[in-house]
Amino acid sequence: MAGKDNIAALSATIGAGAVPARHVVLVAFDGVEAIDVAGPASALSKAAEYVPGAYRLTIASPSGGDIRTNAGLTIAATQTLSTVAVPIDTLIVAGGDEPALRAAIVEQGVSEWVARMAPEVRRVASVCTGAFALAAAGILDGRQCTTHRNACAMLQSMFPKAHVLNDPIYVCDDVLWTSAGVTTGLDMTLAMIGADLGQPVAIEIARNLAVYMLRGSTESQESRTLAAQARATPRVRELVAWIMNNLSGDLSVESMAQRVLMSPRSLARAFLAETGSTPAAFVMRARLERATTLLLQTDWPQEKIASESGFRSVDALQRAFGREKGCTPNLFRANGGKSV
Repeated sequence: MAGKDNIAALSATIGAGAVPARHVVLVAFDGVEAIDVAGPASALSKAAEYVPGAYRLTIASPSGGDIRTNAGLTIAATQTLSTVAVPIDTLIVAGGDEPALRAAIVEQGVSEWVARMAPEVRRVASVCTGAFALAAAGILDGRQCTTHRNACAMLQSMFPKAHVLNDPIYVCDDVLWTSAGVTTGLDMTLAMIGADLGQPVAIEIARNLAVYMLRGSTESQESRTLAAQARATPRVRELVAWIMNNLSGDLSVESMAQRVLMSPRSLARAFLAETGSTPAAFVMRARLERATTLLLQTDWPQEKIASESGFRSVDALQRAFGREKGCTPNLFRANGGKSV
């Protein structure tokens, strides 16, 4: 309830004219990845519902009008880049398949337009392979950034002045934000909204969009849950999903074995063979990842984080952090998710 009260107060303040609407321009093109546009646009539209006047969204393309996504969907009535109104608060470039992206950059002048606009923009961002458009505009030089994990090596090779990080789902380097593959554009946009309007607003939007959790920038592009499920039989695959939804419960091997109607020894063998991890090790890593996210996304005390993550005590949480991160939870939080 406190979160909704804060949203109402912020909405009233912005509605009274205390804060001007932030003009967000989302750059798309023929062959764009549909989710790269839809994810950020949906989050921003929800933010404007919760906090009227917070954002004004323009979807623009090189020639304007209707554009066709790589999924065959049509985005109607985009604005021509050359006619986009200024000032621009946030500029987000979507990604797409290589031929479409190359055409947008080389033939349609997207990077040239971005290079002209960027000096007057408060925040520049990309979704997935949209990072290549920023790189071609010279914006990634000397900056930390990321893109889809399948394209990180190419981005680094083509633009050696950029510092490409292969693992994070998104990277914020001062005014530059870059996200990894496809759906991570939603994570990045929610983080932007949280920075602009506060975490309660971002959390309410995530709930509205049925997002499982707000993922921090330190989350890995390679989902360990999906990796564990990839080779698993239906029984173990469903158990993995159940574990992720019940981290604060009893996840002893005996309890999990009872759930899937197996003996503890049989479950341990099957789980290791099918996921590459013992049940206990998988649970520990999952709990640590949950604690890591809560440390960065909330101001909760360690006692509550330990409880919500499934650690039996703060001491157990601190020991796990010491082993895996080489630092204490408080230091990890203070450093914004960077281990020391």
